[in-house]
Amino acid sequence: MSEPNYECAVCGELSASLVREEKAISIGRRSAVVEDEHLRCEGCGSEYATPEQMQQTQQRAVAAIRAEERLLTPEEILRIRRKYGLSQAQLEALLRTGPKTVVRWERGTVFQSAAADTLLRLLDRDPNVARTLAQIAELPAPELEPSPAELIRQERDR
Repeated sequence: MSEPNYECAVCGELSASLVREEKAISIGRRSAVVEDEHLRCEGCGSEYATPEQMQQTQQRAVAAIRAEERLLTPEEILRIRRKYGLSQAQLEALLRTGPKTVVRWERGTVFQSAAADTLLRLLDRDPNVARTLAQIAELPAPELEPSPAELIRQERDR
């Protein structure tokens, strides 16, 4: 443990230290052991984390579970969405997910279900899947050819 250099949010003494240790984090029925960063007061014994520390720990757990279950990464989801020139809201409508779901997938704050992951993989592999999903959701079909911006990105990434 490092020297105390933070004011304790509980007792107000300058006796809290930054602590990094492994911690099991549960998300639904899944869990992952990740590095957790929080503050511990040597004076009163309180342990607490800032909102940023909690978010970082959550993101590490989500990434660990995603890797363990071999789900698409946030970057891969973003690439698939851009391939069709869709906004996050449009992809949510196409997949019939809740609002802000794709935002959370792409930020890495939550991971997609295995079923959603499979749909995304099918969408990536076969443009006709986009047409079928649009019909099911009663939406206009997205562009089935890559957008000009996507073509430029593909050329750049080669």
